[in-house]
Amino acid sequence: MADETAEPGAPTPQAADKASDKVTSKAVSVPSSALSGLKQLDRVILRLNKLISTPGGLSAFLSTSNYVLYILAYLHPKLPSLPDLARRLLAAPSTIIKPQTTTLVITVTEASIPPVAALAALLSKCRTTLRLLGCFPLYAWLRTLLAGPKPGADKVLHRIALLQASSYFTYQALENLSVLADCAAVPSTFIARINKGDPTTARIYLWAYRFWLSGVSCDFLRLAREAQLENRRREARRKMQEDGRAVASYQDEEDKKLDAKWWMDFVIASAWLPMAIHYSSSNGGVPGWNLGWMGLCGLVAGGERLRGMWRATGE
Repeated sequence: MADETAEPGAPTPQAADKASDKVTSKAVSVPSSALSGLKQLDRVILRLNKLISTPGGLSAFLSTSNYVLYILAYLHPKLPSLPDLARRLLAAPSTIIKPQTTTLVITVTEASIPPVAALAALLSKCRTTLRLLGCFPLYAWLRTLLAGPKPGADKVLHRIALLQASSYFTYQALENLSVLADCAAVPSTFIARINKGDPTTARIYLWAYRFWLSGVSCDFLRLAREAQLENRRREARRKMQEDGRAVASYQDEEDKKLDAKWWMDFVIASAWLPMAIHYSSSNGGVPGWNLGWMGLCGLVAGGERLRGMWRATGE
């Protein structure tokens, strides 16, 4: 979800992107030794501005950055610092010490939190805040589905989409309620009234994540149904070929694109699934779950989307 706000007098990302189109090809008058690096930095900044100005670009960028930071935060205590690494590389083989193998433990003391973990937590809060507006597109999607399937559309796929939209909308509504309650925007008395007398939000978060798990699980139902329909279509086409009837010559290429998209959707759903199972469980979640696994799953799930958006900024 892109953030369209800007400081007073400052151009929006879209306006800056449009204006930058006129200057991207101009050379900058700097020494030749630094010109190449500055040009590359200039291109990256302009492409990044174009990325975050596209619909969903800011959300994708923050999400991918967040999960990369989770991986780095998990690896941080396992890797030596740069000065230590330099000393170990220059040391004799007999004096080299094995890297630490302790896991990252974040305590309540802010000074003990590594900077990379603090930045990851900040991005996570930023993404959660942006999702406070997430109910609106989900409501629009749900309302469209409630109007019934489109002519010729598969009814089973429509029911799966309806279940998924309902699950995601409920998840988002419960998460929004919990976030607003945690910052005192919603009184604790209201939370206690709907939460069996408990003024805290832990149980509401738990049910929110369970609805998220329901929405993620719907992707597997959708993919199974799409595979079933596609197999029927290809079987019918094969029989047509056996009967000597003409078949479109480009159909094999279309099949390859459909297969690639189907497998990508399957990989993305499979990456979200363990995270959804972990947070929707009330008895400890997935065994061995840590920041590293969470970062890896989130990066696999959202990285392809960001790569596609990034490639589009260079076109």
